[in-house]
Amino acid sequence: MVPKKEQPGIIIDPAKIKRSKPVVEEERKADSTSVSAGPVEKAMDLAFNPTREAIKGVTVIDRMQGRLLPLLDIQSQEWEYVIEVATYRQDAKNYAVTYGQETPVPINLYEEYMYSLALWQKSVEGINLGKITDIALAEMETKAEDEDLKDGAGDPYARD
Repeated sequence: MVPKKEQPGIIIDPAKIKRSKPVVEEERKADSTSVSAGPVEKAMDLAFNPTREAIKGVTVIDRMQGRLLPLLDIQSQEWEYVIEVATYRQDAKNYAVTYGQETPVPINLYEEYMYSLALWQKSVEGINLGKITDIALAEMETKAEDEDLKDGAGDPYARD
């Protein structure tokens, strides 16, 4: 076995090559006394400031893109896995420090493809974005009507 030569000047940054899924924020249960954003604000925030995962559900794409974009996601994950395996084969100790595990964990491609496909299919022809916008508009209209009719103001049938 040939001993490995140290290459001066080559430094591997563990943060740049570590494969990890984005952190998914847990949704808090709505309290009756909560002063957080209502449905309109949440819908508008999702539509105009989506997270990395949510952007797949609110981007307007056509049917062909809805079939091809999940494949790009899988290809990207596979390249990350290939780099991970190459790092492991080069130096197992460095791999353990960088990735925090002893050996690379294979990706379940079927499961990842179905997840990605489900996210992208919500975007075909803007279906998800259209529904989010419809919900926000309906909520705004209801809120405006409630404010107009509060205490009988603007209600032609209200008693004086």
